[in-house]
Amino acid sequence: MIPSSDKLSDYLHYFFTCYLPHHRDVSPHTLAGYKQTFIHLLRYYQLRAPDQTNPGIDQFPVAFLLDFLSYLEKQLGNTASTRNARLAAVKSFFRMVALLQPRCQDQCRQILALPVKRTPRQRLDFLEKNEVDAIFSSVDTASQDGYRDLCILRTLYNTGARASELCGIRIPDVSLEQKQVLLYGKGRKARTVPLWDSTTAFLRTYLKSERRVPLAPYRDFVFINQRRARLTRSGLYHPCNQYLVAAACKAKTIEHKKIHPVHGWRYTTASHLALAGVDVTVVQEWLGHVSINTTCRYKAVPIETKREALRKFYLFEQSWQETKPEGVDWNLYPDLLAFLESL
Repeated sequence: MIPSSDKLSDYLHYFFTCYLPHHRDVSPHTLAGYKQTFIHLLRYYQLRAPDQTNPGIDQFPVAFLLDFLSYLEKQLGNTASTRNARLAAVKSFFRMVALLQPRCQDQCRQILALPVKRTPRQRLDFLEKNEVDAIFSSVDTASQDGYRDLCILRTLYNTGARASELCGIRIPDVSLEQKQVLLYGKGRKARTVPLWDSTTAFLRTYLKSERRVPLAPYRDFVFINQRRARLTRSGLYHPCNQYLVAAACKAKTIEHKKIHPVHGWRYTTASHLALAGVDVTVVQEWLGHVSINTTCRYKAVPIETKREALRKFYLFEQSWQETKPEGVDWNLYPDLLAFLESL
């Protein structure tokens, strides 16, 4: 029921039980992120006003929210990206308040005008082909979960899937006959990604004989953990990090790169597709990006290619300087000021 009071508690209850799940149909990940934002916000409010247990909407002006955002960064150690994500949750809430409570329009308009903080553009490191092979070869397929882990790594490299997308793959999503897999990304957006013959063969063997017998609630999930439940994001991180560290002993270049054990495969897939000459719009669809600007970040150029470009540029410069241009002999006037004064 739409709130009739001005209390924050009433609006938060409506926000999380009706507005987000029914009117917005947000994903569980979005719901969890928004929930964490308002847990931090209420804790901060209790620090500022411990005597007020049920504040009203008007107790959250722009000045207070700016202080809250600074608190997230300085006291809780949140990055600028996390700060912006928290701000997005707050804006979503007050966008709803503006719809439901006309007398709060001015306050909500000011809050919605709060700017996001600029974040530094990080360099995206990716794995070279020999480094990918080194990681694959570091997996002991004779171990209990070794074959599963190799299938995970190969699927990550083939599809460029996010951690949540890979953990959420169900058996009906995989078509071994058509050599493709259906992934559900952010905002429940679905996309189909083709599978290589090698990936298809590994998945077929894994599903036939190497997969743990899951518990009943998880029988449809492809990747199963040691507790016979679906693989979680934290459960995915551990083996990926383990094999990345092991491969660094074989391929020393890995030590000098900042590679996320899971998300680094997504960078690698995108970069290898771009280097292979695949159209950027195809890469965008492959990765499930909403904006093509995000995809363009992955168009990395290897240092060898840059060196070759430098060599060609040097040869061009040398050929251009071979013919001495007519005009002023600058050897006589090395200083531009002296030349002007001589006129």
